[in-house]
Amino acid sequence: MFAALVTALGQAWADFDVYMPDCWAKDAARRAKAGIPEDLAFATKPELAIAQAKRLVKAGLRVLWAAADEVYGRSGEFRAALRALSLAYVVIIPCDYRVTLAEGRTIRADEAITGAVFERRSCGNGTKGPRHGDWALIATADPRESLLIRRLDRAENKYTFYLCWAPEDRAATMTYFITIAGRRWPVETTFRTGKDALAWDQSQARTYDAICRHTALTALAQLRTAAIQAALAGAGVLPAAPAASQDTQKTPDESTVNPDDLQIYTGTAPLPAVGGQPCPPGIRPIALSAAETSRIERLARDWKAGLLTTARLAFQLRWSAWRRRHQARARWHHYSTRLAAPAT
Repeated sequence: MFAALVTALGQAWADFDVYMPDCWAKDAARRAKAGIPEDLAFATKPELAIAQAKRLVKAGLRVLWAAADEVYGRSGEFRAALRALSLAYVVIIPCDYRVTLAEGRTIRADEAITGAVFERRSCGNGTKGPRHGDWALIATADPRESLLIRRLDRAENKYTFYLCWAPEDRAATMTYFITIAGRRWPVETTFRTGKDALAWDQSQARTYDAICRHTALTALAQLRTAAIQAALAGAGVLPAAPAASQDTQKTPDESTVNPDDLQIYTGTAPLPAVGGQPCPPGIRPIALSAAETSRIERLARDWKAGLLTTARLAFQLRWSAWRRRHQARARWHHYSTRLAAPAT
């Protein structure tokens, strides 16, 4: 059970707990075999989430809002804890969750669809274009809490329901809540990074301590990758190789390396402003992903240790830039198509 920190520069796991089902908590033999501490008591996922939120705020982490799925959104205790911490929240609730509207009528969340006024908005950019949807904001009996409804153009599961709240010093607007709702996507990205790039799910750990250690190492690896991305963004070029001794000469392939091939573009590719806009011939590569950052860091480390020639390093970096430019072109065409769709 994870909490992820999402910023404009990146995202990573910030805290975690190993969830222990109630059937495990009551089985002394199973607990002993898995090495679960005797003083560890059963706690629901919302209770774990409340403890994590309090730990992160107490540690001095600068957080302004929280987003969560319906496992936590339907918990009144979880939402009350976020309010006590002055954290704005946008949490998903099930369609049958009972909501009291401003006029005092209590209904199911999905019954609020009737009569709701929807606006076409984007909650952020995805890999294939702006994530447009129809959104409606409905007042509840709590003057600071609102019911937010998202409607997507698909046959199944068209609607998603959120309970939203903001403290007095922040404007409880639809734009603010939609922005927070869209920031749950980077949280999902941390799971993909942890599994695909950092092998979090590639483990045979079967005891409590082993799972905690493996997950902690993955979380630290995410933070390390984010730090490397920030360092590359500040430099954009690999450091110079150690000076060769006087009796050492460059090999022929080393002398032909173009210094530009050792440059690493750390920005991001542009996006079309309108639908149908042609892709620029010399489009820049997309931003470095966590997986690509780890790969480049590993290549640089091998090169620094003398395990990789400069020519081979330059080849690998050229290949990385070519692949990222290809992804930038694909993304451009996806965006161009998606932007043209609302106009038709």
